[in-house]
Amino acid sequence: MSALSTVAEAATALVDAAGDAGLAAVMAVEAVLPIPSEVVLPLVGSQVAAGQLSYPGAVLAATLGSTLGAWAMFLAGRAGGRTRVQQLSRLIGLDARRWDHLESWFDRRGAWVVLLGRLVPGVRVLVNLPAGSLGMPTARFLALTAAGSAVWNAAWIGAGSTLVTYWDAVLSAVADARPGTLLAAAVGLVVVLARQTRARAVFG
Repeated sequence: MSALSTVAEAATALVDAAGDAGLAAVMAVEAVLPIPSEVVLPLVGSQVAAGQLSYPGAVLAATLGSTLGAWAMFLAGRAGGRTRVQQLSRLIGLDARRWDHLESWFDRRGAWVVLLGRLVPGVRVLVNLPAGSLGMPTARFLALTAAGSAVWNAAWIGAGSTLVTYWDAVLSAVADARPGTLLAAAVGLVVVLARQTRARAVFG
């Protein structure tokens, strides 16, 4: 938990100093380094609740950063080709069998892997390289990445803004949760936020 807190505090300090531009930078770096955005984004949400950032601006900045960072890794995969990317995959903990399994997913459901992979911690970083090395069209990759990232960012920033009163409990729950639990939570938060937005539109 201490490591997560240190990274989250450093990322939040950058957002404090540079606002939306800092947030975009943090999310771009997350595509390369293990920055826990599921911890950082709720902290950003607390800044939204305090009036330091706007919710639409924060979601847009985070999504732009996520997409640019993912695109950089996608281009690295495209430039390196399948053989070099397979070699690089060993550095991020994927053996040949697991990499072959990931590639088979792309062969069958590449679009869904990119879209839904943005909603799963850990997988968010892994999907970019094979998408590039296996030749997914750039425009499709960017569109799917932006869509999935927008859902993820909106959910966690919204969670931080809504649950700022219970912040310590949120941090503890996120740190201990499994990827499947985090995915379910993100989807549930999106549903809740969408309903709230619709209610405001109807009732003013």
